[in-house]
Amino acid sequence: MGCLLFCLAYFNYRLHYQPRLTHVSGGIVNEDVLNQLRFLQVRMHNGAPADMQQLYPEGFVYLHALYSLSCLDLTVHLPQSSPVKQWALTEAAWSIDEIDSPSARLIFDEDLPLPYGAFYQGWLTYLEGRYLAVQPPAQRPPDVAARYRSRCALIARALRQHPSPYLETYRGAAWPADAVVCVAALAGHDRLFAAQYQPELRQWLSAANTHLDSLGMIPHAADAQTGHVLQAARGSSQSQLLNFLIEIDSVYARQHFNRYRQHFLTSRFGLPGIREAANDSADVADIDSGPVILGIGGAASIVGRRTMQRYGDTTTAVGLRNSIEAFGMPFQIRCQKRYVFGQLPIADAFIAWSNALENNRTITNDTNWRLNFHLVSSALALVLYWIMRRLGRRPTTV
Repeated sequence: MGCLLFCLAYFNYRLHYQPRLTHVSGGIVNEDVLNQLRFLQVRMHNGAPADMQQLYPEGFVYLHALYSLSCLDLTVHLPQSSPVKQWALTEAAWSIDEIDSPSARLIFDEDLPLPYGAFYQGWLTYLEGRYLAVQPPAQRPPDVAARYRSRCALIARALRQHPSPYLETYRGAAWPADAVVCVAALAGHDRLFAAQYQPELRQWLSAANTHLDSLGMIPHAADAQTGHVLQAARGSSQSQLLNFLIEIDSVYARQHFNRYRQHFLTSRFGLPGIREAANDSADVADIDSGPVILGIGGAASIVGRRTMQRYGDTTTAVGLRNSIEAFGMPFQIRCQKRYVFGQLPIADAFIAWSNALENNRTITNDTNWRLNFHLVSSALALVLYWIMRRLGRRPTTV
């Protein structure tokens, strides 16, 4: 009983978490995320991507992409001369090289209309674009820029020729969230260089808008050739793709965000969470969703924290952030912060990516979203205390 009371007190305390900001050369940085990345750096350079590949179909690429994007997001505001910024660029460049390697491409099909498929090309191309975007034009590596522009041309050609807006990831299999990353890479190109892909962006938006599910949302899975919905929108894929859709067309993305918020945002015991299945649909749990508890998706909620911040819902963003801090079992040793005992680096990478937007100032809100959980916890604590008192008064049997 005492242990339960301690856990309740701990969870309630962690709901008031605020990330620590620290001064570094050239500016201020979120120290908690930096310590997450220090932990991941050690794991990344000691085989974690290969380990994650054994657990997830795209674990190697996914882990590298999330790690490098987190490094770039965290330090985007720092001057180029900052040692922390240089460290982040070095790590991102290393991850790009790791993804752009024969071993990373082994599981992907080179002979698809978009070579190696939408997941591989989308994440690699988008990552290269972000790596270029955080550097002054004169300091952008010409070889990376050339590869990036070449990959963008491949994606644009595939989109023009494909019968549906959702490019294949594997032969005969399409997950629309992967196509959104591909299109976001083209949108990034037109912000970096002369606008070249506006027709492809307009065409894709128009085509995608005619291949939505019954809720008017981009589906989780679609027929690779026709684009017909095979699986309706799910929290995990919506939380992810909305972070990229806003970079393609912010007005259109806002419409989808509002539907996402309407159909997937919920609460349990007074705390916010993102459902994996919309509304009252039957629960679904698989490798994409991560753990689903009481209908709340693990991946959906972790990435949803980032999504809410990107779209300006700071109350929900803080609620999700602090719920992860309360229940994610974080701890720090030697300036290295990890979650879930550091046993699943892909989870640490998702949390780092979600928190990295909060790079040099904390997000706050004036709504006491914690109140309901505090009340529920207080009631439960009273019940536990009463039980302990009753047990303490029980006569001893001779």
